[in-house]
Amino acid sequence: MLGGWELSGLVSAQTGRPITLLSGASSSSGGSRTGLGQDRPNIIDNPYGAGACPANSTLACRDWINPAAFVVNPSGTFGNLGKGSLRYPGYFDWDMGLGKNFKFTERVGLQFRAEFFNVFNRVNFDECAITGGTSLTGASCNNNFVKLSSKGNFGALRTALDPRIGQLGLKLTF
Repeated sequence: MLGGWELSGLVSAQTGRPITLLSGASSSSGGSRTGLGQDRPNIIDNPYGAGACPANSTLACRDWINPAAFVVNPSGTFGNLGKGSLRYPGYFDWDMGLGKNFKFTERVGLQFRAEFFNVFNRVNFDECAITGGTSLTGASCNNNFVKLSSKGNFGALRTALDPRIGQLGLKLTF
């Protein structure tokens, strides 16, 4: 009963994907606002909110992107913010499993499993959850194009991925 336990684990870690912030205007073409060639804004300050998403924090992430750090580029110029120069928060997840096989006869056995996902209950934010963030097509944020907005809650992360989840299982083999 005490011996023969199996322990398994899986660690997933990655940096945040790049974001390209768009000003929502076509200033470089004289302000025609055709929707073509949406410009990147000028950056004038730290683009990330103060103290946003401290490492190993279980607190909510607020003001991930600082909207006051950007201004629409002047007419006839291109914005100085580089493509993909901002990043979503990173992702870290640790999953673990514990199991034991019990043999009753040569053909009949029972397997017990306890599995836990996001063991340390780290808050991982949904990349598509930046308030005010829509793609150029308005459909999916997978393009990582976010339009600058003057809304008071622009740049705040509002949706988290799964918290710690546990499950138990029994499997009878015969």
